[in-house]
Amino acid sequence: MVKDGEFENYPEIPKETSKKLIERGIVNLFPVQQNSFYPIYNREDIISRDLTGSGKTLAFCLPITEYLRANKMLGKGQI
Repeated sequence: MVKDGEFENYPEIPKETSKKLIERGIVNLFPVQQNSFYPIYNREDIISRDLTGSGKTLAFCLPITEYLRANKMLGKGQI
């Protein structure tokens, strides 16, 4: 059974990216990241508010980076 926040639920996140995140101790997406991934990836405006350390920076950076990669607007760099 795949739980909420697991990278398997987000096919837009390449296996290479999820592997790098797991190596850094990020084994799944936190709630703020789960709730904001698709709106940001789909280029919708959002307002997000959560506690310090909740993962807001990754919540914004990950979907933007993967959108740019998917649309060949970003090099094949690594996270």
